Order: sequence, then C-alpha cells, then structure tokens
Amino acid sequence: MSQNTVVSIGEILYDVLADQRGVPKEEVTSWVPYPGGAPANVVTCTSRLGVRSVLLGMLGTDQLGDDFVNLLKERNVETKYLQRTPDHPTRDVLVTRTADGERTFAGFGKARSEEYADCFVDAEALPADEIKSASVVVSGTLGLAYPGSAAAIRRVVELARAGSATLILDVNWRPVFWEAQGEAVAKATILDFIAAADLLKVTEEEAEWLWGIPGTRALEHPEEVLAKLPGARGVLVSAGEHGSSYAFSSPGGKMANTGIVPVLKIKVSDTTGAGDAFLGGFIYHMLASGGLPALLADPEKARASVEFATACGAFTCTQPGAIGGQPTLEQAKELLATKA
Repeated sequence: MSQNTVVSIGEILYDVLADQRGVPKEEVTSWVPYPGGAPANVVTCTSRLGVRSVLLGMLGTDQLGDDFVNLLKERNVETKYLQRTPDHPTRDVLVTRTADGERTFAGFGKARSEEYADCFVDAEALPADEIKSASVVVSGTLGLAYPGSAAAIRRVVELARAGSATLILDVNWRPVFWEAQGEAVAKATILDFIAAADLLKVTEEEAEWLWGIPGTRALEHPEEVLAKLPGARGVLVSAGEHGSSYAFSSPGGKMANTGIVPVLKIKVSDTTGAGDAFLGGFIYHMLASGGLPALLADPEKARASVEFATACGAFTCTQPGAIGGQPTLEQAKELLATKA
C-alpha cells in the first residue's frame, strides 16, 4: 500500500480529560492532556495501519507542540509540512466524562478559541503537489470557524479537486468552537462546505441537526442522508453504541448498497477519538480494497470496510486518549474476528 497517501488538514490539539468522571467541569480537581484533534487522529490511525500519511496544520512553538511533533514522528506521520508559530499556543480542549466514558467538550484551557495556533494556518505555504497527488484528502469543519484556517482548508479542497484524491469530509460538529459565530452561521457554513465531499462522515445527531432527519432514521436509512448530497458517492453514519451504517452510489448514479453494522463488545474506557479511528480504519480498508470505485462496485467490499472501521473505533475506546488507544493492523483484525 506504499503507493497510497492520505493527507489530512485541520486542528491539532490536546484533549485534556477530567480524571473525575460524572461531575461538571467546576468540580473536576485534576486533568490529564492527551494528544488529539480529528485530523491528527485520522492520520495517526492510517499510518499505524500502514498507509503513508501526511498532516497539515499549525502548532505553537511550545512544549505541547514539540511533544506532538515527536509523537507524530514516532507514528511515522509525515510532519515536514506542519507549520509552527511562537505567537500562539497549541490548542488544549477541556473534556469532561460521564461514568461510562462518554465525553463532553467543556471549553478551552490556555486561551480563547480564536487565539490558538491552529487558527492561523498559512494557505499559501501548503504543499500543492502533495495534496494533488494524494489518494485521499481528509478534512473536518472546525477550522472553518476561523478565517485563516478556513482559507487553508478551502485551498486544500481546491487542490484535491485539481488532482485525483478522494475527498472525505467529516462534519465533526462541536458547538464550543463556533460560539463567536453562532449556530445558524455554523450550519450554513458547514452545509456549503460538505457539498464538495466525495464521501461524508456524519453522526446521527449531526444528520438531524443539518437536515432534520431523525437520528434513528439516519442510521437505519443512510441513503436518505446521501440523497442530501447529490455530488457525493457515499456516506458513513456513525451512532456510537448503536453502531454505524453506510450508503454508496453505484456506477451510473443508481443506489447500490447500504447496510447497518453493529458495534463490537468491548469494555469502554474512553470514547474520545473513536469516530476518528473509525474513519481512519475505513480509509485504510478502502484503499486496501482498491479505493472508493471498488467499494461502489462491490457491496461485499463496502461492508467489509465499514466492519473493519468499526473494529478500529471500538479498539480505541479500550484506552484513554484519542491516539494512544489506536490499534495496529493485527489488533484490529483480532478484534474484528470476535464479531458474532
């Protein structure tokens, strides 16, 4: 799979997890920082599974930024295009957890949301040839909340479109990032942006928020979500403990295959980054199967890719932090083998 490359752009941050579960932020007495951010989580996952992976974005020239770069290098993620700045800190996000591990984004640590390094990516310094030649380009939507990172993300989409990459977009709705703009602006911005996707990842709550499709129906009928994006070839709908579903269009535009994939039974430690590992696992398996066209043409390959993604997401939940719990290829396969 060395001929494939995944390029991801967006926020690079630390999820600062509350040690005390089941209490509000004000009652938390100690926190532990774990490296994360959806774009980083996806490429650490794909790299661990064996795909050449490139991360684009900006970190501060602080200790957190240095530690993150070292981690990425340990995971064999290409870091030479990462931007650094002494003027803004690496982002830290406070995360509270329920007794059973479900997380809530509770605010920011060192600075106001718009003051972190990841807001200031220089669009003109992005590696155009790397993006154009990528097999897959991945972006979320959080960076759209800030002018600098929004310009960079839109430039990456433009370059991906000029090349041959499959463009995968993840809604990743987090209200805490959009407090300055408001929900109505966020929704309009995200809807406009995701119209460019070849493949969209969305949670059942996000499908309801964006299009008014009830969450249960979005999970059971993912083709209705796909119908909202006439330019897309596929959608992945994730629904936590309720499983995930998928819908892919066949060559010629006809609806070909859909399905629902149940979760695997595991002991949950922390769900942070599970959706990103799910997406990373899907990308790996999609590329190993021949790319998105192969999934569109073969329902068995499509389902197998989502099942493998489910194993990757589940394994990540067994350990705290978004990156530390990501599986190797062997671990993902072993867990997948336990499915009923």
